[in-house]
Amino acid sequence: MKMKKITALILSVVMVLGMSLLVTACGEESAQEEEQATTAETEAAEEETTQSPEIVEEYVALAGEYQDEYSQRASATVITDAENQSVNITVMWSSSATTATMWTMTANKEGNQLVYSDCVKTELIYADDTDEEGTGDEEIGGGAEETVVYENGSGSFEISEDGKLLWTGAEEPECQSCVFVRVSE
Repeated sequence: MKMKKITALILSVVMVLGMSLLVTACGEESAQEEEQATTAETEAAEEETTQSPEIVEEYVALAGEYQDEYSQRASATVITDAENQSVNITVMWSSSATTATMWTMTANKEGNQLVYSDCVKTELIYADDTDEEGTGDEEIGGGAEETVVYENGSGSFEISEDGKLLWTGAEEPECQSCVFVRVSE
């Protein structure tokens, strides 16, 4: 009888030890799986943020000052952010000596297009500081009255093979014929 109790006790201890080893092994396996998953996620994130030299060059090549080759009244400033794969574009259209229209947008390159959906159109009216006799001897004031016409406009610029930007998706019909060519520096 005593032998049966000792055997049962030994079996109990062996079972408890076996179970604890099993739980520990499962815990280590789970920790290893978690570590592998975290490593894979980190590597994927690094791949997304690290751009290939070709992609960076595509964005850098777009940066600069542009002029509408037809009207000569519109200009565009393109600032690129290759790391975030975005392009900030500001278009200015001079209507007269004291009025202008400005469009600002952030575009993403999709194939041969710069696509945007956050365009803000602003009308600018500059103060005309002529003297009392109206001779215009005074300088035009530095400040402008700004009126936001709309926000969240969408459209696109097509990038031609020779580097011109054709504003194909403008909301205003007169701008749809703008073809921006890089201004020589």
